[in-house]
Amino acid sequence: MKRVVYLSHFLSGETPLYGGEKSIQVINKTSIKHGDTANTLNLVLPNHAGTHVDVPYHFFTEGKKLSDFDASFWVFYYPQIVDVPSGDGYLVTYDDIAENISEKTDLLLIRTGYERYRNKPRYWQKNPGLAPDLAIGLRSNYKDLRAVGVDTISITSRLHRATGRDAHRAFLESNHNGCPIIIIEDMKLSNYSSMIKQVIVLPLLIKDSDGAPCTILAKQTR
Repeated sequence: MKRVVYLSHFLSGETPLYGGEKSIQVINKTSIKHGDTANTLNLVLPNHAGTHVDVPYHFFTEGKKLSDFDASFWVFYYPQIVDVPSGDGYLVTYDDIAENISEKTDLLLIRTGYERYRNKPRYWQKNPGLAPDLAIGLRSNYKDLRAVGVDTISITSRLHRATGRDAHRAFLESNHNGCPIIIIEDMKLSNYSSMIKQVIVLPLLIKDSDGAPCTILAKQTR
């Protein structure tokens, strides 16, 4: 039997944002209860809100924008999750995951376990992040890898901001094949099982954007 699960969080006014920002607004525009014909909402939110993708233009003025990627790019047939239990401010390195990745992996998901703090300030104040050497090692050894996702608000730890900027650049820069490693942040990896066979990432299609909120679907065989 096959079923599909979400690997993304629903957006709401309570969605945590990097730096503790409070800029998401979900406003009732019309309401049947108030005599309107239909229920509708107005949405105001940053493009890096909730589960979202970072593409190269986020850190490189000449980098690929969201609208430069074909639809087929967002379908991953060899996803793999690696558990790296992480405390406050821990930076995941290449050594933490190197022995656990298949050569065919096209989407690497790093589950730190920090998702359990998502409804607390700690989630954005002290989150784990990724070290730049992780990107360097992945680029060198996993040629099919196209994206990395995490269950933290960002790959930049708020406790190591300069290192986080370096990590973003290390993942998003073009390599010798012109292929960056796309970043997916604030994922719902508690829904992931070892039985997942396919992942589809569906970014909100914002033309010329450096990133966008996304819905992520995973096909699970059990």
